[in-house]
Amino acid sequence: MKKVSSAQKIYFIAFFVFYNFVTSCSYKQKNILFKTPKEIHSEQPIFILNANETDSSNYRHRIKPNDRLLIRFLNNYDIGQAASLSATAAGNSQLVSGEDKGYLVNYDSSCTLPMLGRINLVGLTRLEAAKKLEELYSKYIINPIIDVNIASLSVTVLGEVYLPGKIRVDKENTTIVDIIALAGGLKDTSKKRNIKIIRGSEIITVDLTNIESIKNQLIIIHDNDIIYIEPIGTKVFSDPFASLLPLSTVLLTITQLIVISLQIYTLTKK
Repeated sequence: MKKVSSAQKIYFIAFFVFYNFVTSCSYKQKNILFKTPKEIHSEQPIFILNANETDSSNYRHRIKPNDRLLIRFLNNYDIGQAASLSATAAGNSQLVSGEDKGYLVNYDSSCTLPMLGRINLVGLTRLEAAKKLEELYSKYIINPIIDVNIASLSVTVLGEVYLPGKIRVDKENTTIVDIIALAGGLKDTSKKRNIKIIRGSEIITVDLTNIESIKNQLIIIHDNDIIYIEPIGTKVFSDPFASLLPLSTVLLTITQLIVISLQIYTLTKK
């Protein structure tokens, strides 16, 4: 039987270490979310993949079915209070939290309001809806001043932040920076150059290390956006070993194997 030389043993050990390193990385890569067919590489502060025909840079949310509207009568407290109570009693509004009383936009695009009955506000911005309601309520109220807000807007944050999950968006022009702050901020293991905003088939990558990115209107968040912060390479490598050994222990073991192999090779040469 042919003997295995010391050099061959060293090559075998080196191959074994390299193979484990590669397979560990590929294991973690399989668990990264929202991967694209080709990895995105761009020097631009903002890059769009699969851009939609709609202009995302001039975004204003338009009311749609299942939205929940908060309507306040600013110059007539009694009417405003009666409207809220009426909506709750009619079952058209549900108490989501302590303050979130509102009017649900039904699947048929109708919204039932006191005095007006069923009306259609779908397709309007909140300012357009407020103007329409002021015109309709002017038949019953002198110079009504109405404020409309949309209480159901939300965004989902996943990945390397301290508080991932679904976050309510309570104001217009909310940016990705605002959302990340609400999610507790970025972890040290976050890939800050390639933060993804997923909007249907459209993927917007944001380089937050570039100051120019925060000047771009594309970072304004839309309803139901998904924000994903991918882990950097160090986290990609270390996670497969996290349940077994710290990364330092793994590196120490590899170093010891290489040293022992070199010692064996040196002794056999003497």
